[in-house]
Amino acid sequence: MKKVLIEQEPIGHYTPGMISNGNLYISGQTSVDPATGKPAIGGIHAETFMALQKMEVVLQASGLTKEAVVMCRVYITSADLWADVNEAYAQFFGSHKPARAIIPIKELSHGCLIELEAIAELKG
Repeated sequence: MKKVLIEQEPIGHYTPGMISNGNLYISGQTSVDPATGKPAIGGIHAETFMALQKMEVVLQASGLTKEAVVMCRVYITSADLWADVNEAYAQFFGSHKPARAIIPIKELSHGCLIELEAIAELKG
């Protein structure tokens, strides 16, 4: 196994990403803006993009792009957010369509509306 570290230190006891058996496992990425320590401003669309951009930072630290993502688990605080999350997700990934689950839950840390985790495949 190999840890993937990024410039921004996580606030919890975890590693942003772990490489094992040809896959990169990306820890849950919330919509907390590293610059402010608060959820991204602009509602669920902005929060979704923030979480996806943070995921992309871990991918890039591993030498990967978003096209390497094979699975995302997306946690949202209300099923009513699904359509907006789906729209932002589609804008981010474009024609690439990783497997995905969107799971409504009661609440997330820091008042976030979304958190996502991902698995990406290493090339070669």
